[in-house]
Amino acid sequence: MRFKDESDAACEIQMGPMIDCVFLLLLYFISSAQIKIEEKYLGLMIPGTATAPEKLMPELVLAIGANGQVFCNEQPLASPEDRELLMIRAKLQQCLDLFGDKQPVVIHPQPSVRQQRIVDVLNACAAVGVKNLSFFANQ
Repeated sequence: MRFKDESDAACEIQMGPMIDCVFLLLLYFISSAQIKIEEKYLGLMIPGTATAPEKLMPELVLAIGANGQVFCNEQPLASPEDRELLMIRAKLQQCLDLFGDKQPVVIHPQPSVRQQRIVDVLNACAAVGVKNLSFFANQ
């Protein structure tokens, strides 16, 4: 009895699944590609260096000593008994008139100072309208 030799049969490649794979790859690359957005011209004039430099605002440091004496940039301006701090208010007002309300003011109290003295300095800052206020704490 003779058996059929299957090696003689013609091999065919299925084209349908291969075309499906090619289309899936094409869809993947189209969807993952970045779409280039057209840039537009903005007619802005950028200022050059011919403009006047902005005034630098130096920090105004209000140091409060352990005994309650208040220093403004290392110059003593208020004694421990002065609760109104009129000299400090005048100095703050002078700086605010010169640099505006963005003048940075730093309060630097000593660790052993009474809290009431810090409140007095805060009241003086609020009375003249200081907006940019920060604290410096010793560690």
